[in-house]
Amino acid sequence: MRINNFRSYWSVLFFLAVLLVLWPGCDSSKPVLGKAKILIAPAPFSLSMMEARFLFLTDYLTKETGWKIEAVGAPSSLNEFLKVVEREKVALSFQNPYFYLFLAEKYGATPVLKTWSIDNLPEYRGIIISPQKSPIKSPNDLIGKKILASNRHSLGGFLAQFMFLKDAGVDPDKDLIYQFGDTQEKILEKVATAQAEVGFIREDVLQAMVRAKGEVPGVKVIASTPYHPTHCLVRYPKTDPVLVEKVKTALLKLNPENPDQRFLLDRLRISKFERAFPDDYLEFKKVLNLHGLFPGGPNSTPPASE
Repeated sequence: MRINNFRSYWSVLFFLAVLLVLWPGCDSSKPVLGKAKILIAPAPFSLSMMEARFLFLTDYLTKETGWKIEAVGAPSSLNEFLKVVEREKVALSFQNPYFYLFLAEKYGATPVLKTWSIDNLPEYRGIIISPQKSPIKSPNDLIGKKILASNRHSLGGFLAQFMFLKDAGVDPDKDLIYQFGDTQEKILEKVATAQAEVGFIREDVLQAMVRAKGEVPGVKVIASTPYHPTHCLVRYPKTDPVLVEKVKTALLKLNPENPDQRFLLDRLRISKFERAFPDDYLEFKKVLNLHGLFPGGPNSTPPASE
């Protein structure tokens, strides 16, 4: 078994190495105008999965901007994420809008671009799932149940469900039991195989599984949350404005009709990038405030770290 795992590990590395050689733009002969780091938040995937998915994005940006762009993996904990921003001196970061609001407040970050979902929407939502044969039918049936969730700071994998259940009359902190730690893809797998009773995941995680298998796995959707803004790319006050404009131009021109660029977008599970502005997140901030999930709200304390 260990030999097989070892071979599998090196096979993956070999595959990635070949792709990097063949991927258009891998030209080390061009002069580098500068170096910059982009911080990538991992949810709903594992850190290694996120780094693999963004490998081609950073290569594309290096080619298009003339800057050497390096992706830095970020922890899923909000507090740790904020520390990495400062420690790594990142120029840009890519995260959910909940993280962005804290980045704006603490570091003066401003949004540059936002993503559109693979279904061509500028928003996404969370879902609550259970095994297909589970007797659970409504939010009230969740009381006393153990919930699998990736972490307390995932918008589509916890916060959206937290707010939805609050609005439905369930106290998500007192009425439910949580088990954190798995990626959302792993949560879907555990619920589909009845290893878990309830899971919180993003809707597009289920959609990706359906597209991959051609059928709905053995789960049912108990509820869908309201839609919330998609992930965004932000800059910081000290980020070189020339770099920002080059990155913005490169990402806005990504065209799904171009096979190479379609590959890159598919890896990110998005359909396109669009310009973003602080005002795009004012309504979302109000919703968080209403539920006590952001400083300035009724309870001014975000959910406790897992």
